[in-house]
Amino acid sequence: MEYFLKDCEYKIVINPENGKIIECNKAYSELVGYSKDEIFEQALLERMTVENTIMFLEVLDDVIAGTKAMITADHNCKNGEKVRLDNYLISRRHSYIEIWMKKNRPPQLPIHRRRLLDMIIDYAPDMFWAKDLQGRYLFTNKALCEKLLDIEDQRDAIGKTDIFFALRQMAAHPENPSWYTMGEMRQNSDELVIKHLTPMHFEEHGKVKGKEIYLDVHKAPLYNCDGVLIGTVGIGRDITLQKEFETKVEEEQLKKMELFESLLNSTIEGLLIFDENRKCIHYNSPIKEIFGYSDDELWQKDALSFAMDSSKELILERYPKSDKEPYEVLMKRRDGSAFWALVRGKFMTLEGKKVKVWAIVDISPLKEKERAITFQAEHDPLTNLINRRHFFRIFESVLESADRKRQYKGLLFIDLDRFKPINDTMGHNIGDQLLQLVAQRLQSSLRKSDLISRFGGDEFLALISTETTDIEDAKKRISMIAEKILRAIKAPYRIEDKSVEIGASIGITVFNSSERDLNRLILDADSAMYEAKKKGGNSYSFSG
Repeated sequence: MEYFLKDCEYKIVINPENGKIIECNKAYSELVGYSKDEIFEQALLERMTVENTIMFLEVLDDVIAGTKAMITADHNCKNGEKVRLDNYLISRRHSYIEIWMKKNRPPQLPIHRRRLLDMIIDYAPDMFWAKDLQGRYLFTNKALCEKLLDIEDQRDAIGKTDIFFALRQMAAHPENPSWYTMGEMRQNSDELVIKHLTPMHFEEHGKVKGKEIYLDVHKAPLYNCDGVLIGTVGIGRDITLQKEFETKVEEEQLKKMELFESLLNSTIEGLLIFDENRKCIHYNSPIKEIFGYSDDELWQKDALSFAMDSSKELILERYPKSDKEPYEVLMKRRDGSAFWALVRGKFMTLEGKKVKVWAIVDISPLKEKERAITFQAEHDPLTNLINRRHFFRIFESVLESADRKRQYKGLLFIDLDRFKPINDTMGHNIGDQLLQLVAQRLQSSLRKSDLISRFGGDEFLALISTETTDIEDAKKRISMIAEKILRAIKAPYRIEDKSVEIGASIGITVFNSSERDLNRLILDADSAMYEAKKKGGNSYSFSG
């Protein structure tokens, strides 16, 4: 019995009619922050708030008369705080009055302490018991007998084991093999406590009267006065309702998660969910298809590792925000390949924690179509050289560069010699193929820094960078490129088993930042081209 008063997790207080506390256990003392000596100087009502005192007095007559009652009350703590407790009130009126009147001094715990402890344990809602080394009951309280053993008289439990009661229940209900399944589990936990000789905590569950029950159990070794191990002692709390509630909550959570997963996987967007440390904690099926990662590889992956280096700065800028507008990011697949994605980010709360959700759409196909449309708008469909309109736009940026460096550039107007007779006599198909081959040779004759465009028909424009501020040096460099072009174009062509030969006349104008009118430059180069044709063709001439 000392075990229950000393180590029980319940907060126990004993006081007679005069209200002065005569005993309390360690759990209550530690909770309110007062020592036992300090508590013994106070009345129980001093421990409660004014509102709870009124409520306590309303049930006091019934309690003193021997009726148990339960109220929820706030107890004052030494540090000024309040703690709310469910108070089970029980009393044995005559014993207390007799002790107070005879002693006429600050009351002490009665000599028949066992009766008081029995009274506390019997009225407690939890189950208390003691067993010998063979698992036979030495003591039980009412709660254990009613809830677990299905007997009315506590004396019927003495000397019997959990297995005995299990077999008796099963014999009474042979039609239901799972009518009672708690016996063996309770016996096994007893054996563990005896083996390790230390208090242990268990969660025991099984069928009692055909219904699943759960017990939160604390067991400890039981010693006699000589320190000899004689068995086990235990306290058990029925947590079935709590478990049913937890199961219901878990089922509801599972349903929500299943719905959440269904919604996640029903969208065409890839969804990534990151925790507060920017680590991936959830994703949907499209994400694995978009990036090519496995489940293990996606888990705890940093948000930045999904992007190419060129986009990480943008992500760091946008990540702390809930983006109303999506933005384009160059992402990286598992194999290292890059692709364009449209990203929209939003902060939300998931299971009580703040998370960042990315909605990602792979827009690579759209980007490819966009590039194709842009290419078609900027390039000649026959030769794939840039067209006149795009050449004019590029020329503007070239002028800006010339302004900074003041280096000379050359504009070459190239007109093919003898192309029209070939096109007329051999057909437009041969003519088109010839133009395509000429375009290839022109590109091969120029450097990456130079620009070549189809101006129209059999005419081409080339923009040459000389990287010099000396005009005579610039002309020499441009002349070398013009001669290379003439040699390339003059070489015979083989088209549909036919040999075709043509030439070219090139007009050249040299300029720097002082000349900004492209149309004027083209006219100058065109005039110089005609001068080259007057020489018999397959030659070049400078304007001016």
